[in-house]
Amino acid sequence: MLGLRDIANTPLPAGTKGLPLDGSIARPVDLIDRGLNVLRGDFPMPVAVLKRSALDNNLRVMQAYIERAGVKLAPHAKTTLCPQLFARQLDHGCWGLSVATMSQFKLCHDLGVERIILANQLVGAPEIAGLAHLWAQTPSRIYYVLVDSIAAAEQISAGFSRVPGAPPARVLIEMGVPNGRCGVRSLEEGLTLAGAIRALPHIELHGVEGYEGLFVSDNAEQDTSAVSSYLAGVLQLYELLRTEDLFADPRQIIVSAGGSAYYDLVARGLTDKSSAVVPILRSGCYLTHDSGFYRRLLQRIEDRSAAGPAPRLLPALEVWSRVISRPQPDQAIVILGKRDVSYDIDLPMPRWWFRDGHHNVPLANDDFVVTRLNDQHAYLRVPSSSDLAVGDLLGFEISHPCTTFDKWSLLLEVEDDYTVHAGLKTFF
Repeated sequence: MLGLRDIANTPLPAGTKGLPLDGSIARPVDLIDRGLNVLRGDFPMPVAVLKRSALDNNLRVMQAYIERAGVKLAPHAKTTLCPQLFARQLDHGCWGLSVATMSQFKLCHDLGVERIILANQLVGAPEIAGLAHLWAQTPSRIYYVLVDSIAAAEQISAGFSRVPGAPPARVLIEMGVPNGRCGVRSLEEGLTLAGAIRALPHIELHGVEGYEGLFVSDNAEQDTSAVSSYLAGVLQLYELLRTEDLFADPRQIIVSAGGSAYYDLVARGLTDKSSAVVPILRSGCYLTHDSGFYRRLLQRIEDRSAAGPAPRLLPALEVWSRVISRPQPDQAIVILGKRDVSYDIDLPMPRWWFRDGHHNVPLANDDFVVTRLNDQHAYLRVPSSSDLAVGDLLGFEISHPCTTFDKWSLLLEVEDDYTVHAGLKTFF
């Protein structure tokens, strides 16, 4: 088993971004409460930081929201792939974790997570055999995987039958949409698939699942209608399969949806069903929130109030770097690029400006704008009158945390004054 102490003592290889250049930090544990500070020259730039106060807030308010809504939360591990953060989510009351791949599954299995949803199709001999062997090692744990075809169900059945000691695979039928991602395209397909699963050995049907996060446009009202209609279809599938008595355990039926963009609609849509239903959200990005995509979506959640007042989430993730050139009066170049920060939805936003010996605390900033990124450079448009100087530090807020986390093997957890509290190891 992999423990948090093992992770804290994992050697950090040469070239790990953000490590002090004097070699004083060789493992994440070496960062704990050493008094190092991002703003005072203790780290080479760029560095990715997580504000401890914002993390604590988000863990607390989201769990309270989930409990008020009467649903359970299995946050998606792929957002951070950071076991130290998984542990906090579970400690705050999360039902379990969700994953997208078998590599992510094995990480969570090796950490001892008791409940895991593989929120993706399980296909392929190595993947199926791998899950069956892991499950055979820990048969008392509760794992679920998705299925949307008879072919996949047959592969899972055959793969599990070849592994002694493996419990029957617990599957959830995924409900999709035309031209969308995975998932059956109709209630009839779902019913046929459920019947086939019932007839196969070493596989059991335990619920239904959906992902509504593809319905995102500039029209909030249209999106709300589309998501509500889609969730109604997921529940129709559940009702049909329950009526036909096709679930392996009619006393406990999983009904799950994604929820990162629409957790209010999911919470409202999945509650007040049969007492046998276990409604599970898989929201992951709430933990760090952001200042772009999810900030805009949170405003929509606040406007809808579909499941009560929205949680007051705070942006926790920032990337700090340094101005390396001021080649034109209206331009600055920062050593920060596509290898360091999200850019798939919005470009990073330079919100904080700090010059050691000149500023006591970072200054809030709305005057600088990122216009484009290269691999390691950000192009900033700045007022010609600004005294932004070569060597100054800028703190960037981001949009879409998933695609910032995957660029860092180590993030710094900081207090509000940017003193480092701990190092957080990721496993991308």
